[in-house]
Amino acid sequence: MNSKFKHAVINTLLFAATLLATAWPARADSPDQRKSPGTIPPDFEERWYVVMMENPGTNNYTQCGYMHATMRTIDDIVKTHMKTKIEIRRGPASVQILQDQSYRESAGGKPLGFKFTTSMGKDPETLTGEVKGEKVSIVAEQYGQVKERGDHPFDSEIRFPWGQALLQRKKGLEEGTTYVLKSYEPAFSKDAPLEVHCKVMGRSMQEVLGKKQELSQIKSSMKLSGISVPGAPEGAIPGAMDIESDTWVDDEFTPVITTMNIGFMKMKMYETTKDDAMKRGAPPEMFFETFVKTDAEVGIGAKEVTLRLRLKKDAPGALPDLPVTPMQSVKRISDREMIVTIRRNDWKKAHKAGEIEKESAALEPYLAASHVCDARDSKIRRIARRAVRGKKSPADKADALRRLVTEYITDKNMDVGFATASDVVRNRCGDCTEHGVLLAAVCRASGIPARGVSGIIEVPSGYIHEKDGNAFGYHMWTQAYIGGEWIDIDAAMRQTDCEPNRVALTIMPLGDEGLVNTVAAMIPIIGRLEIEVVDVKR
Repeated sequence: MNSKFKHAVINTLLFAATLLATAWPARADSPDQRKSPGTIPPDFEERWYVVMMENPGTNNYTQCGYMHATMRTIDDIVKTHMKTKIEIRRGPASVQILQDQSYRESAGGKPLGFKFTTSMGKDPETLTGEVKGEKVSIVAEQYGQVKERGDHPFDSEIRFPWGQALLQRKKGLEEGTTYVLKSYEPAFSKDAPLEVHCKVMGRSMQEVLGKKQELSQIKSSMKLSGISVPGAPEGAIPGAMDIESDTWVDDEFTPVITTMNIGFMKMKMYETTKDDAMKRGAPPEMFFETFVKTDAEVGIGAKEVTLRLRLKKDAPGALPDLPVTPMQSVKRISDREMIVTIRRNDWKKAHKAGEIEKESAALEPYLAASHVCDARDSKIRRIARRAVRGKKSPADKADALRRLVTEYITDKNMDVGFATASDVVRNRCGDCTEHGVLLAAVCRASGIPARGVSGIIEVPSGYIHEKDGNAFGYHMWTQAYIGGEWIDIDAAMRQTDCEPNRVALTIMPLGDEGLVNTVAAMIPIIGRLEIEVVDVKR
């Protein structure tokens, strides 16, 4: 069985790569800059950084990528370019995440525009933005097609790298100084800034490239809130996570060392030479290490399964609220423990359902095309039409579409990060996320509202070594709206009638909301969860 499990690691790495790359001011190297330090952008400057990640199994840091940053000024326009590459291992596979970020600003720090290119599938996605007063016009493109075009609010206090440098230098490095940096990352939210709360902690000696250097420590914190699921009161209640980082800077706020703690994952970045940055490291294993061990096996063929979920004793925080759906009910015992009951969907009832009430405003987001789930893509529409030809009921169509996607993705591998439906339909490769997003897209193209689900599922017997026992792994699947209910279907696991050996942790609308915000509620519990099998009814 080619079952593949993927979790929020990919989205979190994209988030970490972006946050590590923000607010790197230029040094005052020229004579003119030294006369007026911190106010004149550089003619040209470049820097290289090593990116390291803690291996959850060993707690050792290993090199997993690099960042190359340049800043130049042309005709009073400051242009910043940052290229980040991060690599992780998922079992036998290696996953690479590439991100190019380019910003344009005035010499006074006014944002003008940006261009972000991200590669997590086979073909990169490009997001271009032009700032026009209190609006930013965004165009998303992939495979030469415009997948999204629209205007979004733009906070007047948002600053790009050079503008952030000017603000930091104005605030200074006196111990106890606090301030808020507002940046803009549409991968997380197109309608609101990212707010980073900063506090200067004081000076200390740090070792950099084998030499001691006196640097100032800045502690930063950012709260990432989960999104509300539109039109779905039964959906996951938005959770939140605090992203904390420590940056040691020189007297001109140039980041020299940065550390970041994202729940299950710790990252470190430090300035180095090009040769050191470009060395290939030993990417950490981020797949088997996140499995959740259980005391007993659920197996297949169950009608109803009851599980006890709780946080490990040494894990901070609380369990977020989980979605309540026709398949899943939740009873909270405490802020750190809950009972989850999973029942098979009633497919007899579903097959009796008529056509979808398309006029429902609550369902519009789940029929709409997005850059992740582009139901307007001509190739997606073509294969969907063929699959549902002759099918009358939504249930029959959903089953046909699930079978289509299961067989259509012929290269079932773990090398892909998070591909869009347009990418998957052309390259026909990927794991559970690619199956899930393509199935949602063909459902929408066929008039069936659909969304994604991110959660955990029992690892099939034999997938891990026998000595490792029973376990759940992080997974993604799809829900289709049939007969007034959200019904779970899973193309990666070849299941229309899904086994009740899974727990939905968060709903993924697969719209143009940020993917990281979508999984914000579940990121803090990765690596901190325990599961007890309470009861299995067959």
